[in-house]
Amino acid sequence: MGIRYVKNLPRGEGASPVTADDARAALEFWRGAPFYAPSPLVKLPGMASELGLGALYLKDEGRRFGLGAFKLLGAGYAMARALCGEGPLSWDAAARSGRRLSFYTATDGNHGRAVAFLAREFGCRAVVLMPEGSSRERFEAIAAEGASVSIEPMNYDACVRRARGLADENGGVLLQDTVLPGCEALPHEIMRGYGALFAECADALPEPPTHVFLQAGVGSFAGAGAGALTELLGVKPVYFVAETAAAPCLMLSAGAGERRCVGGEIRTIMAGLACGEPCEIGLAALLDRAEYFAALPDESAAEAVRALYREGIVAGESGAAGCALLRELMLRPELEPLRREAGLGRDSRVLVFNTETATDLASWRAIVGNFPGQGASFGI
Repeated sequence: MGIRYVKNLPRGEGASPVTADDARAALEFWRGAPFYAPSPLVKLPGMASELGLGALYLKDEGRRFGLGAFKLLGAGYAMARALCGEGPLSWDAAARSGRRLSFYTATDGNHGRAVAFLAREFGCRAVVLMPEGSSRERFEAIAAEGASVSIEPMNYDACVRRARGLADENGGVLLQDTVLPGCEALPHEIMRGYGALFAECADALPEPPTHVFLQAGVGSFAGAGAGALTELLGVKPVYFVAETAAAPCLMLSAGAGERRCVGGEIRTIMAGLACGEPCEIGLAALLDRAEYFAALPDESAAEAVRALYREGIVAGESGAAGCALLRELMLRPELEPLRREAGLGRDSRVLVFNTETATDLASWRAIVGNFPGQGASFGI
């Protein structure tokens, strides 16, 4: 099964949910954290040549803060806002706030581990719900951070609603990038927190990319990226949004011109993208700015994981999704009309993101083979 895609006509009419100023402010916040270091921007000349591109850059969030994913940037920023209230926002202010809140969240793994890690850092409590079928390795990583964690007999979106109910019952705070009625502020703060990595990216790129590939679950990361990067770069690249074929809620929404959801059981190796209900803020940003939405089969993600490992990048299945879409577009002869329409070729400078490392080693090894060591990425 190949990819499915929808062409969108960007409206370009809405305000960005994450402005250049938001992104810079988030980066300044994270520079105040004692463990801060930027994730590397990696140039991949070998893959660029293979795909017939002028240049290919990868922002490797698998190296972020030792937690293996970008999620901490959004969760920590929103958590700090909850701790600081209406006062000045900084890492030190959050750490000194003295407030001891209980944060509730749903996760497939990466977001939950970030919430658990940060709750411990700020002296707070974390309650983490995981959907049925979640990785045991990811469960244990969250538990090791000191959170109360459980695997629930329901899908991700039902877990979000369950977490919201528990937060309401127990006087806690829902920390989620899905927008629910009455819970709009912190999802927006999560998106602003993601702006830090896009600000890093804009600073490190030698020249603006012509095309950007963004993977999406609920769409908060992709929506933040499409908004922030356009302002930070001063020019608008062509944006592609990559989803799992098991839950292409954003692609379906783009095709319908309004929000669409995917219900029922969602089975995919791209666990971080197994989300059936779009974040309304992220979706609006993408409908305003993204040209193409595509749904990927699992085998496309698996091949991208292997291809990135050959380049020295350890990517999880969701982390490789943007690269997977790029590879499908450039290597499949039947997609040549789409390549031509999108302007992808020898003059293109493409930016992709590895949003997670191999957070489930058993799954990763089953895809790439049981290697004794792992590759290492190096910044440009």
